[in-house]
Amino acid sequence: MKLNLFSKLVFAALLAFVVNSFMYFSFGNIYSSKILNYADFQAQFKSGIYQYRKLSGYFLIGIYDFLSSLNIDYQIFKLKFFNSESDPKMYLSFYILNTFFLMLTAVLMVFITEKKNFVATSSEKILLIAICIFTIGISQFVLVPYDVSSYFLILIFFWFLLKYLEQTSAKNLIILVAILAISTVNRESSALSISLAATLLYSKFGIRKESIFPVAVLGISFVAIYLGMRFLQGNFTTNDGNLFLQNFTDPKNGLGILFWAVFFVFTVILAKDKQSRNFIFLFHFFSIPYIAMCFYTGIIYEIRLYVPIFLISLLIGKLHLQKIE
Repeated sequence: MKLNLFSKLVFAALLAFVVNSFMYFSFGNIYSSKILNYADFQAQFKSGIYQYRKLSGYFLIGIYDFLSSLNIDYQIFKLKFFNSESDPKMYLSFYILNTFFLMLTAVLMVFITEKKNFVATSSEKILLIAICIFTIGISQFVLVPYDVSSYFLILIFFWFLLKYLEQTSAKNLIILVAILAISTVNRESSALSISLAATLLYSKFGIRKESIFPVAVLGISFVAIYLGMRFLQGNFTTNDGNLFLQNFTDPKNGLGILFWAVFFVFTVILAKDKQSRNFIFLFHFFSIPYIAMCFYTGIIYEIRLYVPIFLISLLIGKLHLQKIE
């Protein structure tokens, strides 16, 4: 059955809504139960590395304040919590924020898969979008306000990067810088946007000014914003401690490493040809700084850390770029 664009958009948005709704309302959250009230959320996300991930934090608190102004009987949701101090209003705020951005992400993936240089059948496109939605869904056993919105912002960057590859104008580059700036204020994983740009620009232009200049502009913009936020707060925290050894000794983190490996192989298997597989390998190479920081200061069991790499790899695995000699 071949769907038109509008039908695909509606289906993708509804699938995202259904998957996320079941994830939030059909399972009890053990892993993030300690932050499901206002005081504990503020204590964690206003300190350390978390304090620089501002944008979605503002969104979450805005939703929480709005829900506080409503007279809602939260018993109707029949929520069950593992922590007696959990606040259903905070949990519902997470649900609204992340479901909204997951729906936007799903819609954006439809637009990306409809680009002329995205090579896949109509059925393959829908299945790729569904895989991404389900993967994001299961990764949300770690509740944070910025992950799903960060995927959306990275994919917006992806969309405009494809436009930039079609027309390498100053206007399109300025748009990319603006998106990167907003994305960086949300989460520093925006650096993966630079890795994506480096991958596709190098693959199309090689080592030429057409690839070096925009990557340099994006890199300088990221560093300026990353450091600027720390200058403004007079605090230069870049991580919350060294977890490298723990990531290779804790059995749960071993499971996380297995997730990275299996889902990496998955993208390679689904890639359309040798060129697309090279895109995936090259993107992982340019993502080494992000990957290294994940292993150094992240908890690899939190599979959300690999999700943005997985989403981009899955999509570039179906791209065809005409290389300029």
